[in-house]
Amino acid sequence: MPSAFYQARLAARQVMKKLLHLPRDWIRKVRRAGRQHFFPALVTRDGSLKLPPALLLDSVFRASRGGRMKLFRRLIPYLSAPAPASSTGVCEINSLAEFESGYARLAVMLGHAGKTPPPGEIEFLRTIVNRPLHYSGAIGPSDYFFLTAFVGILAPQRVVEIGTLTGFSAAIIAATLRRQPGDGWVDTIDLLPKCFIDETRPTGFEIAESFPELASMIRLHVPHDSTVMSELAEPDELEIVFIDANHQHPLPLLDLLRLAPYVRRGGWIVLHDIQLGTKGRKANAADQICWGAAEGAEWLFESWPFRKISGGNIGAVQLPNEKSALIPFALRLMSVPYEIKGKGAHAAMHGALHRSFDALV
Repeated sequence: MPSAFYQARLAARQVMKKLLHLPRDWIRKVRRAGRQHFFPALVTRDGSLKLPPALLLDSVFRASRGGRMKLFRRLIPYLSAPAPASSTGVCEINSLAEFESGYARLAVMLGHAGKTPPPGEIEFLRTIVNRPLHYSGAIGPSDYFFLTAFVGILAPQRVVEIGTLTGFSAAIIAATLRRQPGDGWVDTIDLLPKCFIDETRPTGFEIAESFPELASMIRLHVPHDSTVMSELAEPDELEIVFIDANHQHPLPLLDLLRLAPYVRRGGWIVLHDIQLGTKGRKANAADQICWGAAEGAEWLFESWPFRKISGGNIGAVQLPNEKSALIPFALRLMSVPYEIKGKGAHAAMHGALHRSFDALV
């Protein structure tokens, strides 16, 4: 048993330690309060965000020496006021019976009024709707109705997809391109060689198993992430890309920023699971299990300050004519706490986001 003298001495040392730490703790509180007062990161319910000065200065500091003043001049006008999210065009196609009318509405929204589904489109979709297999995480009927119509109306030469999973959505895109003039194809990119939902099978396994007639149109790039784009496309080449990978904030934003240099001005980026966070909150409120209810894709779509179209849980955002306008938007969204976790993950994501700005200035 420790003596009374020893216990008193230990207690005195603990009190002294607390007293010595008081100045340090007080300084930390002052610094925290100062950051909150001078460098606020505010998120409003309508999706509008303020540009935190700390992030602006950090971005300028990280830029190349020759580009710092140029970047600063471009960012400073965005500092004074929040940028509200733009209004959202809506074109949901919730059943095959609505496909033709939804296609016509979307065609008008995309500047192709009068365009109709090509022969065989609806028949193909009918076989998909009636197929017995549906894997968790794959796009649902209203999603692939919208995606089919969107790709079919714009009819690009090719589409790049981030997030392959089983390969189902890549096959949907390839089937749409096959009914358009020219020899189109899909580049689909995934970080995992084994499928995320079934590690006994390779990523993209549905392409060969369920859509062998489309396999020659689909180029699988595994294991890779969106950094591989520099090897697959030229700047301003693409008209449509599809992001359906990890939805944890800020990964959808990072994928978009990495893709943007290769998408033409006024081009489109389609995002999946733009209602996933809302669905997750509703499921939790009802004591239901919701798979992967990350908010990143939803926050990205809701706060997008340029033109956008919602198809329900899938939507498309249009790039501005001046791609450098993406930088202040990205900095605002970076002020929202990251969902990605792990030792060093925040710093790694922060650095990767800043590096992606170089191709946009």
